[in-house]
Amino acid sequence: MDHSSWRVRLRRWAASGSGDVLGAGVLFGTDRVLTCAHVVRDPATGRRPDRVQVEFPLLQGLTRTPRRTATVEAGHWVPPFGKAQGDLAVLVLDEPAPVPSPVTLHRTLDYRGALVLVDGFPEHQSGGQWLTGACRGPGGEGDERVQIDLTGVGADAGSGRLLRGGFSGAGVREEGTDRLLGILAQADERGERGYMIPAATVAKYFRHFAERYVTGPHAIPGHRVVSADAARTARPHGLQRTVTRWLNGDADAWDTEILFVPEDDERARQALYVVLNMADREQAPQLAVRPVELADQDDSLLSRAGIAPRVGSIGLVLDLEGAALDDPAQPELREALAVLRHELRHAARRPAAPPGRPAVAVLYADRSATEPAAAAGILRELAESGARLLLVVRDSTHGFSYAAAERLLPADLAAQWLQRLGTRVDDLADTERRARRLFHRVEPHVVDPPVATGYAARAALWTVQLSNELRPLSGRSGPRFLEKLSYAEQAVDTYLLRAERAEGELRGVLDEHLRLRGLLRDHLARLARRGLAEHPDAVGPYREAQRLLMTGPCPLADAERAVEAFARVVRRLAEPDGAA
Repeated sequence: MDHSSWRVRLRRWAASGSGDVLGAGVLFGTDRVLTCAHVVRDPATGRRPDRVQVEFPLLQGLTRTPRRTATVEAGHWVPPFGKAQGDLAVLVLDEPAPVPSPVTLHRTLDYRGALVLVDGFPEHQSGGQWLTGACRGPGGEGDERVQIDLTGVGADAGSGRLLRGGFSGAGVREEGTDRLLGILAQADERGERGYMIPAATVAKYFRHFAERYVTGPHAIPGHRVVSADAARTARPHGLQRTVTRWLNGDADAWDTEILFVPEDDERARQALYVVLNMADREQAPQLAVRPVELADQDDSLLSRAGIAPRVGSIGLVLDLEGAALDDPAQPELREALAVLRHELRHAARRPAAPPGRPAVAVLYADRSATEPAAAAGILRELAESGARLLLVVRDSTHGFSYAAAERLLPADLAAQWLQRLGTRVDDLADTERRARRLFHRVEPHVVDPPVATGYAARAALWTVQLSNELRPLSGRSGPRFLEKLSYAEQAVDTYLLRAERAEGELRGVLDEHLRLRGLLRDHLARLARRGLAEHPDAVGPYREAQRLLMTGPCPLADAERAVEAFARVVRRLAEPDGAA
């Protein structure tokens, strides 16, 4: 690939000639430049610039450096916000570039350990400068960035060549493949570590740009993408808690899990798609919003329920329903599988790559056109190459379920699963006990408080029944027993979500009641310091607030109004001339 045609330098526009160097950018096609918003942002106003000067300093055989004027493309300006989020801009040249750029941004499934080259235009380096580094993993809020370490890597090890001004917006190229993975957004104070905005993050903000200039398979197949509203309004489901643990690599999650979803349970399937989308850096519906909308982000029922997989934690979703693995008639599936295999091989060769394995969700292999044993064999190859697998199936009687039990799952999985289920039931029992204690503290004072749930006894009975069923099998069982365990765990997790919600609501009611009591006490103390505790205007409002809070159940809203009424009296009497 000709790297000279896509590397551009950005300067502040000046009518008299060249302005100050702002940073770097990447040319796409003939007239689009991708860079960071902070690179071209007007320092005086903090807003997008009217014009920017774009230079092509590396084109050969020219007597002078070609220049173009550029403006920000409509709808393609996302200033920095949050903690390392946004910071992207696409510029449109006023006339085509001297040489078109062949470059595209490439999605990758797992950046960790990849060696990269970063080019920029630091001061007094008219030809630019290349630095080498290694990707270390996700960073920033929402995992919109990928961390790059530049010390002790490649030709720059110990050279003192570090990131400095002029590198922001520069392209990040994978060494050995020449694929452009993203652009550099920022560096730490010492210049030893940078943060890249990867292709998938760019695609999240700039959909139309991505359709033309971002390549590589989507982590989520298009027909499994859900809307942002679906994620924000979805009700928590126990299945989502199970999947979130696997995505996040929790201590009690296994590298290969099997999850049964009933044929007729549309709610469970939608819950699955929502949580997988939340884990995708490019989709992430709860984060794919403009900065002004972020205040609403915490209103998500799923976020409040603790169902928040790390963005970027899903590497790939293979949807095998009606499809055959390696079928020429399924080009998107074939491409995704080929990319996954390539990256698994590439990751195995990376020296001292950080720990972590790409997570691959395999949907409905029991509905695949591939013969069950062959499908299980291909998936086992992926697992042995370093992929973590979530096998989502609908039917325990299908041949794939048996092939998976024989070829992919540990022989003692049923015993391990039963033990994990017991731990979940213990968590449920503990949560319900705490909720009941809160209820007993709240009930004497508050009308109609939230009610603590009581599912733990039922769930404990299931574990006993399942243990009795497993014992004659000496710890080994077939897919039908695993299906029972899967449904039981999903139900227990659903119960646990409800119990946690009840506990949280009761805690909130108790805290509010205690807050009102504390306010009443503080206001009375303020009067007492002025010798006005027995003032005729204060006695009645105080006793009414005290009666509501202490002598019997009342609506919290009534108690709050009574406390505020007393507070108004206190503020009036406590003024310097209030007692006159």
